Amino acid sequence: MVHPPASSPENVPPVFETSRLRLRPWRDTDAPGPGEGPDGTSLRFMPAGAQPGPDDFPGWLARRRQDMDTGADLHWCIADVTTNQMLGNVQVFAMGPSQGRFQGELGYWVRPGARGHGVIDEALGPVIAHAFTPVDNGGLGLRRLHAATDSENRASRSILQSAGFSQCGVDHQAWRRIDGSLSDGVYFELLAAELTAGTNCPLTALEPIMLDGRPPAAGGAPSIRLRQWRHTDAERVRQACSDERTRHWLASMPSPYTLEHAHTYIGGRSQEAKEGKGLYWCVADPDSDVCLGSIAVMDLRDAAGTAGEIGYWTHPDARGRGVMSHAVRLAVRHAFIPGQDGGLGRRRLQLNAADGNQASWHIALTNGFVEVGRDRQAEPLGDGTFVDLVRFDLLVDEWEAAD
Repeated sequence: MVHPPASSPENVPPVFETSRLRLRPWRDTDAPGPGEGPDGTSLRFMPAGAQPGPDDFPGWLARRRQDMDTGADLHWCIADVTTNQMLGNVQVFAMGPSQGRFQGELGYWVRPGARGHGVIDEALGPVIAHAFTPVDNGGLGLRRLHAATDSENRASRSILQSAGFSQCGVDHQAWRRIDGSLSDGVYFELLAAELTAGTNCPLTALEPIMLDGRPPAAGGAPSIRLRQWRHTDAERVRQACSDERTRHWLASMPSPYTLEHAHTYIGGRSQEAKEGKGLYWCVADPDSDVCLGSIAVMDLRDAAGTAGEIGYWTHPDARGRGVMSHAVRLAVRHAFIPGQDGGLGRRRLQLNAADGNQASWHIALTNGFVEVGRDRQAEPLGDGTFVDLVRFDLLVDEWEAAD
């Protein structure tokens, strides 16, 4: 039997659509299939009963609907926008009665097979916007959102930070997991005033849209893909940033470089995009989806929003194949395309490379950058020495002439 909607519209979650997702009310037919219920990660980090399996889904859904009937909770089913298949849940709960409420708690989960694809990152945008939209404009009218997670749940912490939340406290050894072990609870908050003031303003947020391409002389399938970073890329990041050659030219990285550093890196790239500071892509193989390196257009707020800086690194097993030269070409093209046509509308791009880093110089020159100066003895290397930092740039008019 299909559950009828609550009598009050405020108890029915509105439908939102993004490029990949549809956030909609839960349906009786959204039960997880075999193997789609809580796995080891869910059981380790989530409260008992928070995520349903195939057998307990009817009871779980009935409780969610009862919670929404009180007006204190809203639960969205996160579904694939094309297939409408259930991927997970996002909720704003513990808001209290509609009269006088001002805050709520954010919660979410993704079924195991849908993890690692940025589902929650994409889903949170419209939910947070709805939470902070005034009631007169159809929103929840909240002034504060808060969330809590296990201190060891790096993926969840990164999701919250990428969405603009700030850590506001820790309860040491105060959380008891289902297996009986104790952990720290970490608490985050996001204020509507911060968004209004532009601290984490979504109006300036950028999305690293997927870019496919191949070298002009190559035939067949695209040779590389520029896509969003995922936490499943962390091991490849760790490998690249532990490589001796990488560490020689990028001496500022932590040592030793751990998986936790890699997860922090991935989360930080998403945060930079949310704040409109830069676009960061994972350079991936289009067939295997394996991470081959990183490419970025950074410092997008400099020079009144007319310039940017290209930065990159390559995984050791992807070197010598022209992967990064072509990734830079795709990123430069996106940076120079006018904003009304979906690009960044830059007028000038710069690129910096250490004197002696011939591979990086080759990438710059291959893509039309020209040397415009150097900062003497300004770049530290991994062996403790210093070399000149050579500055290159490329103007949109030059790129148009050469493209």
